[in-house]
Amino acid sequence: MNQRTLDILEYPRVREEIAGFCMSAEGKTAFLQNNPLTDDAEIALLKEYGACWTDYKLRELSPALTGWPPVAAFLPRFRVEGMSLTLDELHALGLFCESVRKLRTWSEQRVKEENYKALSPSGTKLLDRLLAIPDLGEEEAEIFRVVDRATGEIRDLPEIRAIRQEIRRIRQDIERLIGSYLSDEGLKTGLQAKLPTIKDGRQVIAVKAASRNRVRGIVHEVSQSGQTVYIEPEDVVSRNNDLVAEENHLAREIARILRAVTDKLCPSYDKFADALTNMLFFDGIAAASSWGRAHSCSYAAKTPTDSQEESAILLKQARHPLLRRAAVPIDLILTPGGRQLIITGPNTGGKTVSLKTVALLALMNQSGWPIPAAPGSSLPVFDFIGCDIGDEQSLDQSLSTFSGHMKNISEILASASEKSLILLDELGSGTDPQEGSAIAMAVLDALMEKNPLVLVTTHHGVLKNYGYTHETCLNASVEFDHDTLSPTYRIVMGIPGESHALEVAAKNGLDQAIVDRARSYLDEERADVSALIQGLTSKHEALDSLEQKKKLEERTILEKRRKVDLKELQLRQKEIELREQGFKKLTNLLEEGRKELENLVRKVREGELTREKTLEVKAWMSTLDEQIAGEYKNIQDERKKLFENKASFEERVDTSSGESLSGDRATPDKQRNIAAGRRKKEKIVPLVPGMDVKFGENMQRGVLIREDKKGKWLVSVGLMKMTVNQESIFPVEHAGTAASKPNIVFSADMGDRATPAFELRLLGMRADEAEKALERQFDLAIMKGLREFSIIHGKGQGILQQLVHDFLSAHADQCDFVFARPENGGSGKTIVTVK
Repeated sequence: MNQRTLDILEYPRVREEIAGFCMSAEGKTAFLQNNPLTDDAEIALLKEYGACWTDYKLRELSPALTGWPPVAAFLPRFRVEGMSLTLDELHALGLFCESVRKLRTWSEQRVKEENYKALSPSGTKLLDRLLAIPDLGEEEAEIFRVVDRATGEIRDLPEIRAIRQEIRRIRQDIERLIGSYLSDEGLKTGLQAKLPTIKDGRQVIAVKAASRNRVRGIVHEVSQSGQTVYIEPEDVVSRNNDLVAEENHLAREIARILRAVTDKLCPSYDKFADALTNMLFFDGIAAASSWGRAHSCSYAAKTPTDSQEESAILLKQARHPLLRRAAVPIDLILTPGGRQLIITGPNTGGKTVSLKTVALLALMNQSGWPIPAAPGSSLPVFDFIGCDIGDEQSLDQSLSTFSGHMKNISEILASASEKSLILLDELGSGTDPQEGSAIAMAVLDALMEKNPLVLVTTHHGVLKNYGYTHETCLNASVEFDHDTLSPTYRIVMGIPGESHALEVAAKNGLDQAIVDRARSYLDEERADVSALIQGLTSKHEALDSLEQKKKLEERTILEKRRKVDLKELQLRQKEIELREQGFKKLTNLLEEGRKELENLVRKVREGELTREKTLEVKAWMSTLDEQIAGEYKNIQDERKKLFENKASFEERVDTSSGESLSGDRATPDKQRNIAAGRRKKEKIVPLVPGMDVKFGENMQRGVLIREDKKGKWLVSVGLMKMTVNQESIFPVEHAGTAASKPNIVFSADMGDRATPAFELRLLGMRADEAEKALERQFDLAIMKGLREFSIIHGKGQGILQQLVHDFLSAHADQCDFVFARPENGGSGKTIVTVK
């Protein structure tokens, strides 16, 4: 991009405005050196960084980028052997290291707090680049070991503390001696001032010239009037000499310390230089992001790179960045088939501003900056942007306006390529209209051979016909309001526009008689063309109005349908919740029944267990089991329908309002989760204890026991139990049923080998036998829902007792245990309560 094009399009003004958002003076200076790029990858990376930076700001997680004093000027001196930084330079370098540390700390915190692996590629690139900034923590510590961070003064180090103390003592002596002169009653009449004065760095007293002989000492100065003599008293001279000597001693010691610190920092020169380069880079990224937020900008997407769409432009609500609130947003869509756009319309209608807006936004995009346009805008990367805009007259070079245009257009033709953007304002103007039109069409023919993207403005009617007769050429116009006789500045694609010179002239005060006479000079053919254009414009406006009305009606209907569906689903969800409450009540009833059953079994064990009692208990259990299984099946069917309806509903409204079933607005994260959920192939069925499931890579079969931890379930496979992540568990659907019913079983030790014992006897068993029996009992108790049982292990040497208690302690999250009461076995028996 040549500097002339940048100046015409006012690129430097935009660059300087954005640079004002830099945090450091060095960052601003570096930013002002930026120019548009042509490398696709480099541009894309800048925009990725900027978009991520903006995203963090929107999430109120602004990167901790702070300003720092200038350091670039003295960093190269680290390469000079024996050199030493000044105290101010060391302080500035320390503050720079502090800024680097803050930004690195913020980056490290983001990696810890966010799911780094789940970040977008752009997010990981940004954090990786930030974390690649050299760590200057040791250098910062070394500098501020010597220099005070707040004041920039040398710290009170042990090696200079004694010198400073001696200086303070000498100054006190001098003040005491000077004070004795100032308070001397016999000398008061001879003093010119009651306070001491500093001359040549030494304390002196001001004495009247007539009394100079009353004070023995050295005269340092005489006032211009000759009335005052500044004398250093004789007995103060030696102490002042001592003070100068100690101050020189202090200066030498400070210089030695600064040189020592500088020597330690010299090996870190490359780290300093690398860190500065990165900090300047991110200062520019942050400035562009902040400027973009302040002006409601967005980062343009890159136009798809396939050959048919390489040069397509899509700008939505684009605004000229320097016009502020006066800017009228424009929409410009240049389809892949259209390589030339001819814009016509009235004077002051916004044609030239539209050209400049498109070109300037292209330059900003290729600088990696956000552009003042709505999200969804896209621009290609141009290898050359050439423009011929404004008056090219030059008195110095003896060029007329027309000659200046032709010279500029010749240079543009020589540089244009298929990936270029060419902007020609008022092509063919400044000379005879017929010859100018001919030259304009010839220039467009030459550009068509090179196939760049061309935007042209003109008042020549012949070029409107040119736009209709060439396949890759499109017509457009800036809209004109016939009621107010003013332009609306809106671009209308597909229809050429009139100049409306007569209407504009009349509005600006030209006598109506003159306007009428001018209209009479227009030939009939020209009038017919004008009427045709007006008719096309009116039809376009009518179609546009109809299209807007249609879109509004569609949105209204969609919103009403969405609200009805939402209400219905909310009611269905409420119904399911009520049924689940009933299910919970039934479960509670079942738990109470289980306790009654266990009490009944304990009583039966002490008496005779008859067949009638056994059948009665089994019938009671079977009835409860059928009731809960039936209710469970109904709830599962309802929940399944709810999930299916919910998924279908969210798919319909996902692009409209993003509301969830709770009626809240869904966040972007929630919307992404909804979309991810719809992509899952498995049907959504809630997991409940007792459900038959398959899990793992091999889809192993098992039964859910209970939810162990958040996101994990305890699954039984035969006699084994294992903890499995919820994401890898899938319900097993049985033929003829919607889902398997919960395997809720009430069992007593009635001779069934697959049921746990209410009292497990380990007496007489070896340790390995006892451990196996204990494991089997514990598994069966959990599987069958037995809440309490006892273990008889005896006392003896305490081996079995220790084995039992070690086993139960290892499963403390699943059970509680205590010794039995003394009358029921004491320490020879343990009572186990399953959680």
